[in-house]
Amino acid sequence: MLLSDPPSDTPVLDATQRQAIILAAHAKFGPEAVAPILQTIFPSISLQPGTSLVQALIQLGPEITSDTVTVRALLARFGITPPTPPTDAQVVEIVQTLARRVADTHPLCDVGALVRALSSYGVPLNWAAVIRAFDWPDRQGVDTATLKLVIAILVHSPREAEHPAVAGFWMTWANPLSQLRLLDALLSLPSDTFNFVTLPGRRVVKVDDVAGASPTIKALAANVQGHTWNSLDLFETMVRLGVHESPEVRACVHDMLDKAVKISAELVHMGLLQVPKPWNELQVEYATKLLNMFLAGHPNHQLVFMRIWQIDPTYLTTAFRDFYAENPLNITRILDVAQDLKILDALLDVRPFIFALDVAALASRREYLNLDKWLADNIAQHGATFLRAVIDFLDVKTTSEKNARVTESPEPRTMALNAQTIAIFLRVLRNSSSMLAQADIDYCLEIRNACLQVYPRLMNLAPGSDQEPGFSVVSYSQEVETEVDSIYKKMYEDDISIDQVIVKLQAYKESTNTREHEIFSCMLHFLFDEYKFFQTYYPHRELGMTAYLFGSLIQHRLIDYIPLGIAIRYVLDALQCPPESNLFQFGAQALERFVGRLREWQPLCQALLRIPHFVDSRPDLAEAARRALTAGDSNLDGMPPGVSDLITEANIIVFTAIQSDPLDDVFEEPPEEVSDRILFIINNLAPSNFESKLQEMKERFADDFSRWLAHYLVDQRVSSEPNNHALYLRFLDGLEKQGLMKLVIHETIMKSAMLLNAEKTMSSPSERSVLKNLASWLGELTLARNQPIKHKNIAFKELLLEGYDNGRLILAIPFVCKILEACAKSKVFQPPNPWLMAVIALLSELYHFADIKLNLRFEIEVLWKKLDIDGAKIEPTLLVRNRPMLEAPTAPGFGQAYDVTTHTATDTLSSLMQSDPTDNQRAMNLHIEELLASLSNTIVINPQLAPLQATQAFKGAVTLAVDRSVREIILPVVERSVTIAGISTRELVTKDFAMEGDEQRMRIAAQVTATKLAGSLALVTCKEPLRSNLTTHIRNYLLEHGFTEQMVPDMLISLLVNDNIEQACKAIEQAAMDRAKADVDDSFMQAFETRRRHREHRPGGNFWDQKATLSTATSNLPDALRIRPGGLSQQQMHVYEEFGTDPRRSRLMISRPGSTTSFGRNDGVAASNYGIEQSVPDANDFNMPLVQNQVPAHLGPQEAMERFTHLMVEVDAVLNQAPAQQTFSMLPQNHPLRTYGRQIESLAAQLAKSEETLLNFSQRVVHALFKVQTQLGRDFYAAMLERLCRTSEKVAQEALLWLLYAEDERKFSVPVIATLLRAGLIPALDQDIQLAKMIMRSFNPTIIDFTVGLLRQLFPGDGLVQASQKQFQYSFEALKRTVQLDKATEACRRLVDDVYRVPRSQPLSAQDRTRPDQAELTTWFLKWVQIFQRSATTEKSFVTFIQQLQKEGILSGDEQFSFFRVCAEASVESYRKQAMTGNLTNIFQPIDALSRLIALLIKYHGDTMASTTQDHVKVKYLSKILTIIVLVLAHAHEKQGADFQQKPFFRFFSSFLNDLHSMESNLGTAYFQILITLSDNFSTLQPTFFPGFAFSWITLISHRLFMPKLLLSENREGWSAFHKLVICLFKFLASFLRPVHLSVAVRDLYRGAMRLLVVLLHDFPEFLGEYYFTICDVIPPRCIQLRNVVLSAYPATLVLPDPHLRNVKFESLPDMGPIPPILSDFTSTLKTGDLRNYLDQFLLNRANSSTLPFVKECLRLPDTPDPNAEKYNLSAINALVMYVGVSSVAQAKARSGSSVFVPSDPGVVILQYLVTNLDAEGQYHVLSAAIMHLRYPNAHTHWYSSLLLFLFAEINDERFREIMTRALLERFIVHRPHPWGAMVTFIELLRNPRYDFWNHEFVRVAPEIQMLLEGVKREVAQM
Repeated sequence: MLLSDPPSDTPVLDATQRQAIILAAHAKFGPEAVAPILQTIFPSISLQPGTSLVQALIQLGPEITSDTVTVRALLARFGITPPTPPTDAQVVEIVQTLARRVADTHPLCDVGALVRALSSYGVPLNWAAVIRAFDWPDRQGVDTATLKLVIAILVHSPREAEHPAVAGFWMTWANPLSQLRLLDALLSLPSDTFNFVTLPGRRVVKVDDVAGASPTIKALAANVQGHTWNSLDLFETMVRLGVHESPEVRACVHDMLDKAVKISAELVHMGLLQVPKPWNELQVEYATKLLNMFLAGHPNHQLVFMRIWQIDPTYLTTAFRDFYAENPLNITRILDVAQDLKILDALLDVRPFIFALDVAALASRREYLNLDKWLADNIAQHGATFLRAVIDFLDVKTTSEKNARVTESPEPRTMALNAQTIAIFLRVLRNSSSMLAQADIDYCLEIRNACLQVYPRLMNLAPGSDQEPGFSVVSYSQEVETEVDSIYKKMYEDDISIDQVIVKLQAYKESTNTREHEIFSCMLHFLFDEYKFFQTYYPHRELGMTAYLFGSLIQHRLIDYIPLGIAIRYVLDALQCPPESNLFQFGAQALERFVGRLREWQPLCQALLRIPHFVDSRPDLAEAARRALTAGDSNLDGMPPGVSDLITEANIIVFTAIQSDPLDDVFEEPPEEVSDRILFIINNLAPSNFESKLQEMKERFADDFSRWLAHYLVDQRVSSEPNNHALYLRFLDGLEKQGLMKLVIHETIMKSAMLLNAEKTMSSPSERSVLKNLASWLGELTLARNQPIKHKNIAFKELLLEGYDNGRLILAIPFVCKILEACAKSKVFQPPNPWLMAVIALLSELYHFADIKLNLRFEIEVLWKKLDIDGAKIEPTLLVRNRPMLEAPTAPGFGQAYDVTTHTATDTLSSLMQSDPTDNQRAMNLHIEELLASLSNTIVINPQLAPLQATQAFKGAVTLAVDRSVREIILPVVERSVTIAGISTRELVTKDFAMEGDEQRMRIAAQVTATKLAGSLALVTCKEPLRSNLTTHIRNYLLEHGFTEQMVPDMLISLLVNDNIEQACKAIEQAAMDRAKADVDDSFMQAFETRRRHREHRPGGNFWDQKATLSTATSNLPDALRIRPGGLSQQQMHVYEEFGTDPRRSRLMISRPGSTTSFGRNDGVAASNYGIEQSVPDANDFNMPLVQNQVPAHLGPQEAMERFTHLMVEVDAVLNQAPAQQTFSMLPQNHPLRTYGRQIESLAAQLAKSEETLLNFSQRVVHALFKVQTQLGRDFYAAMLERLCRTSEKVAQEALLWLLYAEDERKFSVPVIATLLRAGLIPALDQDIQLAKMIMRSFNPTIIDFTVGLLRQLFPGDGLVQASQKQFQYSFEALKRTVQLDKATEACRRLVDDVYRVPRSQPLSAQDRTRPDQAELTTWFLKWVQIFQRSATTEKSFVTFIQQLQKEGILSGDEQFSFFRVCAEASVESYRKQAMTGNLTNIFQPIDALSRLIALLIKYHGDTMASTTQDHVKVKYLSKILTIIVLVLAHAHEKQGADFQQKPFFRFFSSFLNDLHSMESNLGTAYFQILITLSDNFSTLQPTFFPGFAFSWITLISHRLFMPKLLLSENREGWSAFHKLVICLFKFLASFLRPVHLSVAVRDLYRGAMRLLVVLLHDFPEFLGEYYFTICDVIPPRCIQLRNVVLSAYPATLVLPDPHLRNVKFESLPDMGPIPPILSDFTSTLKTGDLRNYLDQFLLNRANSSTLPFVKECLRLPDTPDPNAEKYNLSAINALVMYVGVSSVAQAKARSGSSVFVPSDPGVVILQYLVTNLDAEGQYHVLSAAIMHLRYPNAHTHWYSSLLLFLFAEINDERFREIMTRALLERFIVHRPHPWGAMVTFIELLRNPRYDFWNHEFVRVAPEIQMLLEGVKREVAQM
């Protein structure tokens, strides 16, 4: 029937009927059967009039049109047949029609079949033009249907066509933004969906391109060959559009390329390079960025560099040269790449020569190149030019190496050469010297000597050697080196003296034995080789010994000729270092040894005297140089080679804090006619002719002359024309040349530095005026324009301090002030800018505390006024006041010569005083030396320290320590004390003796006053610093002499300090008194002379000192105090005489009968600090008024002893009659015991000077104390002993020594020792340590049982457990160890069981005994702490220390983690003990040492492995170590509870972050992985688990070396880790923030969290913007402001529009931007209860009527009895509202290309149902969840804003509208910021009449509500 002709009246089927019939036939008969029929019917099928081909195809649908032949049949119906094939225009029209249909969401036909059918007619079609059919304007996005249409055309059009379809994308479009968006959409598709590689076109890279390369490169090429970005046509199009005039187009290109870089950076780089030149800005930008990426070490760098070499070899070599210029250390990377590519020969041809030479040197070192041959070839080719380059190259290398030696932390600036390479260069230069000019030959010799200085192994130092230095490297046998090493070791260990070493050297030199010559040469080489380590690694003592030996070599003529010259250069270079440096001290001490030979080298003396800080710091040596200069000739003939070239250097740099950057620009002067014209323009520049002159300048000026012009402007114009600064600045801006502006700044800094350092500027006002002009100009150029001045160019505070140190504040202060005045015009550098205020604070200190002139203070005041600063409110710094005076010793142990016999300074102290001391001062300094010499004879070594006290080395070490301690402080203390005392004495004596004519009486009074004041001040000032110095130096010197901490514990150190501190203080006090007495005559000389002359000329006449100023109050004084004509009365003079009596008289007052003065003991730790209750009466309980004559006034020792014996008998009788239970506190005041006590006290007071008698008293009291049986007696005798100890220090020392350290079993009485501990007579800490030592020494049962009994009496009941943690820890630990070793008594075992509640341990096995125990591990850690304390840089010592640990097996296996646990516990325990005793000095050093140890271990761990596994190994190792630290913290947190100390753990992590940062460049890519590991550990330590660590934790996660590093990581790899920490923070805070009233701690935590969010909002808004949902979800709903801060974040590139939308109606707003990126997981919560599945069904219109009620029930929580419990699952509500909104926006975008809000959407229906059917609380939560998405302009903000306004209008419920108003209002009644979207919505709600807001009842329900809303309206309107 289908084939028969239809009747004439048969109706035409409509499209739907036709399609239904054909599909039914398909279903019944199959497509194969129906297709032939359709091919017959379609050519003549009847259609509705006006039906087009595209309409017919669409009507038939994709299933019917899937057959190509069928489509051809339909095409025939529209006239497209083989005779009339389709034309280009027809095909374009068909595609355009299809594109329009698909844009209207109509279904399409099978486009692929259509394209194949159109292509099957055999005619060439322009398919590229077909693609151009999509060139539409205003394409906002690419919908899926359009994308499918384009793909079908691209895939099914003929590949071999002349104009393939894909070529349409490479053409120029009228709408390039549409072109780019289509390309972006295609490139974003998976490769199995679409790939440009499958289409015709040119490829960026193919495997065939690298056919001859290594398998690795081939594999890399194969990996990228199939990538969709592998299209050269694509990159050419991107490059062309990258410079399009439209900003949108350019931005789109950048976005696409940024995505491509993340996907395949190698393809982008190779593609951009193949785009034909010239390059545009886009190519240059991305090529530069990518080149740096690959040079830094990208995994695919080999393929990229291979292709670059194939494409453009010059580009690659130029890149290498620039990479080298950026940092010469990059040479290693460059050579690695060159060797991989086999292009070393080509690289060696790159210029400049210095680059090629560095490559050649490194290649030779790696044996890639024969350096001799290469050098010879280049010399033959380039001649003298190349030779000069070689010399320059060696100059750069040696200079860099020398500079690195004079810094504390040397960072090499170039790759160092080895001696063998240097020898090759020098040999080549020597062999080619005939080609050099004479000047170059001299230069070459100079560089040769510098090479010898840096590489001394190039010299043969054997006696009599005639080998020319520099051409071979000297080496020695292992046997010789071992012998030399042993000699030096003996010298440094004091087994042999330095003089003996010198004698050995002399003998070796004069010997004829070849081996001894080798030893001599090797010893000198060892000494020369060590020079590079002097600055950084040498301790003070060893440095002094080495300097003594080094100077002796020169003094005793052990070296000569060139080696002598090199040695003197070492000394001269060292002396040019800062005075506080190690090298300067080395140079000064070495020079002292050969100062007698200076007259042989006159130019050397000149060079020394040109070093200003040398002359200031060592005036004695400078004077010797002057004398030598006067005594000899001034020629260079006597100078050894290598030194004469140094003496002409006279550049004295005082200010090192100002330096200009080095420039590569050539100083090129323009031709004369051009320069004349330019100068004419500048000279005639004026505001009236500015524009014309500027235009003329632009026409004549070339960039090559920038350096010349900058120099002229600064040097000739700016410096002298301050009134024209604004004109010149405008002129520079008009030229619009950034390079010129940088050069002007450079020239300004350079000229300023020259003026600051010039001597002429100090004396020339005109030069200082020029300097101020330059400062003002520099400030206008930089700070006024918000441009910083880099610290490396001008370090302002350092510059001021250098000016202060060198007496050049007259230059520094005006210079700094004039620059800073420009801050008044700045927006960035206005107060309170921290950088600015730091400099202002230093200026304030100089203003108030430095002795500066009035004009300098005026400069500072002008600056304050300009910046509107109140100078009185500025807190001055302490930098100047704490700065050591340059005249004083520059560092501990420095500034003093090394004495070979005593290791102390005994002959140079006078040189450390003022630079020009008078004869009196020299005499006084010698007197101080005499005092110090006599001090060594008074050193006390307590006999109780046996057997140590019998060791000469022990006493010598203590003597050295005391001498060193006193020397460090004696000069500043004496100077300060004498100065203050002198001022006070002048004021007092001049006033009191104004009418006294007898100068002798005045002299006596002045001397008495000055000496007493100076001595007292010195004593008060020095005691505590001296105690600290003694403790440190005794420990250090004992360690140096082999006495470890185990041999001499801290308690014994304290004993040594207490024994010797008084004698040391007396020496300082005496020095101050003697110095003050000597100074009196100088200061009163004129006053004495005036009185003498008056007496001679007017004998008997009244005297009046005209210089004395008396106040008006003098006349009102009483007669006894008023001064009268004739001088002081005898009574008045007696005041001065009394003032000078015994300074120790106060000690007599302590014991005076009836005295009520009370003094407490400070020795050791007070008993109360150890938790021991003090129940013993204070000795002052005896202090009652005594009956007259109760004790005779003057008793001899014998009489006193008899009286004391009688009193003791009486006391014993009273005690025997007293009740057994009576205590001292029960006694009445008139009790006989109290009376006897007062009598004994009075008796002791009379004998205060008779220490032997008092010792006898104390022995009797101690004997009675141990004999008495009652507690009353023990209390009485303890109080008596306390008073005797206070009366005499010797009694106190002897009593303490016996009670603590005597090995006498009689003292082991538990009640007595407990009484003494409670009385504070025995320091509890010392008793604890001593008991532990005695137990561990012998395990004596008597001592063990005594300790057990003492502990049980001191800490009864449950107090033992607490005491084991806080008090007597050492004793408890010793007892526990005793049990473990099975040496405990039964009482000890019971005590340990009671304390530790654990079963008794079995005896240790043999294996356990060999394993390091905790004490041994602690000892190793303490060794590391000492290394850390003594060395500024610990890396060198670290290697040795680690080797020792490995040797002991401590770092093997699981033992290493026990070591780290012990280290952590020991450092924390050290902190806890020091904090408990109040000693905060160096309290964090063990913790810092542990941090440094772990950081260094990580730095070097795994370095021997392959680079690919190093990072993993380092991170894994660190993870294990940090786990130990976390476990220690957890244990302490649990054990200590509320007493948990978080500071030590915080210090560890913060120090570890700092240590890691300092090693960032060494760690490479592992650094970021380490930060991730730290983040994981911080997550473990989150406050929820460790609330006691909360404050430290929040500080750590926001640390400047942690948070920014994670958030600035590449590809945002650190974001998720930091997001996890932020969530942990707010989860912890949530429970505390729900109550209304917050505790103080919670408030502080809240403020910390708020500050963290504000920092993130300011610096990392994208992070908050993309994680806003999860962060707000964990923040409690009542914390509105926290949520507002998060929701106010918006991308940095976005500019927020006006929230008032004044010119736009809200209904007509576009979708406000794209869909925002969201990294939060908001779907996981919906998986519970299959909620997400129900939502998806409803959103897709597939749900039933029960879905919405089910969803509503899912939001409720199960009912609980608690009335305050939450009823709703807030996380589920937040997630649901988010999911519905995001899905609705995505559907709208897919449907119409926009996010238009449609009220009928399923998402709107869901939310409308919920807010309609939930109660008031549920409605509030849903609305709050929706308001949470009102953020910056984006599709989500638009949708949710529209939703809220729709609900407000549609839901006719006043309660609901009131709830919505409340939810919105809450966002604005808190402090700013307020989210933009919320403001827009609320403003729209308030002002749009559609919502009739102001007429609702809830607005007018109360006046205060209405006023509140109107107030918010006004405030919002002002935003």
